[in-house]
Amino acid sequence: MGLGSCYTCIKYLMFAFNFLFWLLGMAILAIGIWVRVDPNFSQYMDQTVSSNPTYVAAYLFIAVGCVVVVIGFFGCCGAIRESQCLLGLFFISLFIIFCVLLGAGIYCVVQKDSIKDLVGDFLQKSVDDYSERQQAKEAMDNIQKNLECCGAKTGSADYAIVPGVPDTCKPVNYKRPCVEKLFKILSSHLIIVAGVAIGIALIMILGMIFSMVLCCAIRDVNA
Repeated sequence: MGLGSCYTCIKYLMFAFNFLFWLLGMAILAIGIWVRVDPNFSQYMDQTVSSNPTYVAAYLFIAVGCVVVVIGFFGCCGAIRESQCLLGLFFISLFIIFCVLLGAGIYCVVQKDSIKDLVGDFLQKSVDDYSERQQAKEAMDNIQKNLECCGAKTGSADYAIVPGVPDTCKPVNYKRPCVEKLFKILSSHLIIVAGVAIGIALIMILGMIFSMVLCCAIRDVNA
């Protein structure tokens, strides 16, 4: 009787965990959509460039959110149906995502300068196309007006002699490249991303523990 009570408790804890995990997946999905549609992000970006950092991050979050929602569904089904196969699949999926998140977090920490260079290259592309594409012109004008900066990585020198430095690039800001200020804004949003990632990682560890304990309990009951 004691084993049955313990097994039932573990089963419902597992179901509750997966419901929370499913909600987190929805939260990740919502963050991805928010980054994609929020004008506070897009106003500083040339939306015609496929390597737009904000869009890349948005689509990554949307993809991860969808995967987490599906995995949470598998976990719920495994707990309700008492399926060792589904619980094992749930454990493996959690472990893979945990490793990916851990690797991505470490990469972001040790490659911070590389991310900054990526933002700088993106800005330089818009600077180079300033006189050729309206989207690039609008993006750089917004950045230079609102952030009080000029150019991409070095300042006004980033612009070619012809047609010259645009009017939105004020003389007082000639030595203030936009990569520094734009990267600062993007970094501030990483706090939200980091908080969500840490929460997900901790919950994933609990999920892996619960799934293995429940698998063992099912095996003992069926033995």
